[in-house]
Amino acid sequence: MDVAIGKAIGDRREAVGMTQRRLGAAIGVSFQQIQKYETGSNRIASSKLMLAPEALKCDVAELVGEPRGELPGTARLIRAWSNLNDKQREAVTSMIKAFE
Repeated sequence: MDVAIGKAIGDRREAVGMTQRRLGAAIGVSFQQIQKYETGSNRIASSKLMLAPEALKCDVAELVGEPRGELPGTARLIRAWSNLNDKQREAVTSMIKAFE
């Protein structure tokens, strides 16, 4: 489980274009500690795990859930979404719903 959570953190961090140093600063640990979380060599404390989603712009469920296969372009889409403000996200969501 530690390895799966660490991998999810690393995958999400890379998807949003964040460095280990920046994530570490956001949750109050060193970049070396982030490396250890991502490799599963250290278990992330629940207090830090609850801070990570805010920095990574996701839900904690995405970090602790079952691993999912990604479709082509997913990481690029996540990076773009992360750069949008709330109004822009609502506009994109409305546009997508129009295709349903």
